[in-house]
Amino acid sequence: MLGCRQRMVAACKLEDAFEYVADWNNFSNFFPVFVAMKPTSLVQYGLGTSLDCTMVLGKVELMSTLDYVEFFKNKRIVIKSSRGIRSRSIWEFKDVGGKILITFEFEYDLPINLALRAEEKVSMQKSIDTAACKSMELLKWTLESMPPSKDED
Repeated sequence: MLGCRQRMVAACKLEDAFEYVADWNNFSNFFPVFVAMKPTSLVQYGLGTSLDCTMVLGKVELMSTLDYVEFFKNKRIVIKSSRGIRSRSIWEFKDVGGKILITFEFEYDLPINLALRAEEKVSMQKSIDTAACKSMELLKWTLESMPPSKDED
C-alpha cells in the first residue's frame, strides 16, 4: 500500500478538533478531493457510519465506500474502505500542553483496473500525497479560526 503520514499541532480544544474531524459533513471543507458524500448507514456519527464517496484526483473521478471501524472519543478514528479504492485513514488526537497534536495516516492502493499509464499513476500518487499535506494545513487553519465550543458544567 502507498501512503503518507502527516502531523500538525493546532491551537484549539481537543474536543473541538475531534468533533470537527469526526463529522463527515466537514470532510470536503478540508479534503477538497471529496466532491460528494452520502451516508449509506442509519448511523451517521461514530462507529458503524458508512459513506459512499466520490473523489476527484487529477482528472479521474473515483467512487469508494468508507466505513468507520474504530471510534474512540477524543482519541482515535479509523476509517477503512469496503468498496472502491482500498484505503485506510487513521486520525489520532493528543493534548500536548494546551495544544492538540493531530496525526493523520493515509494508506491506499490504486485500483488495478484503473486504465492509466505508469507516469499517470505516479502523477496521481503525487496528487494524493500533496492533497493530504494541503488538507492538514487547511484543517489547522480551520480549527484555529473557529470559536471554541462552550464548556459544559
